[in-house]
Amino acid sequence: MLLYYYERKGLLILLILISCLIILPRQLRLKKQKVFVLVPPTEIPDSLYQDRPVLKADPLELNTADSSALIAIRGIGPYYASRILRYRERLGGFYAVRQLKEIKMTYFNVDSAVHLFTVNPQLIRKKDLNSMSFKEVLRHPYLDYEEVKLIFNAKNKYKKISFDTLQQRKILPAYKLKKIKPYFR
Repeated sequence: MLLYYYERKGLLILLILISCLIILPRQLRLKKQKVFVLVPPTEIPDSLYQDRPVLKADPLELNTADSSALIAIRGIGPYYASRILRYRERLGGFYAVRQLKEIKMTYFNVDSAVHLFTVNPQLIRKKDLNSMSFKEVLRHPYLDYEEVKLIFNAKNKYKKISFDTLQQRKILPAYKLKKIKPYFR
């Protein structure tokens, strides 16, 4: 009987401590919070905004942009800016903004920032396949080793190679030709 008395007394003390340390402060804190009430928006007259200039940022041209211009865009830091510039250099220039998706950028969403960029395809540096070495053609991101081998086999066979030759002789698949068309003469 003695054991039961001390157990009940211990449980009672434990419950009092729990209520004092956990439950009571929560109840007190809830009473101190103010209630958040949504207030209907008031109309602001347009006359307040007539004196302020409207800042409209022009889209950034990807084929002429430097790293400082790219860094100025939210979400593009020095690392992404250097990756964009290196990829542009390897390609010869961008013909569409969606090509930015080909660069793996984890923390920058190209789809939501497409309105920030423009592309002038006239600024793409077209390369002559006849004057390029195997390694130079292989550096192009859209061509892999086997495709470059096919191009150079055709170059050896026909003595001269151009984009038209690739297209007429069907050396590469049509989807690949369409992809590399802006970059080679």
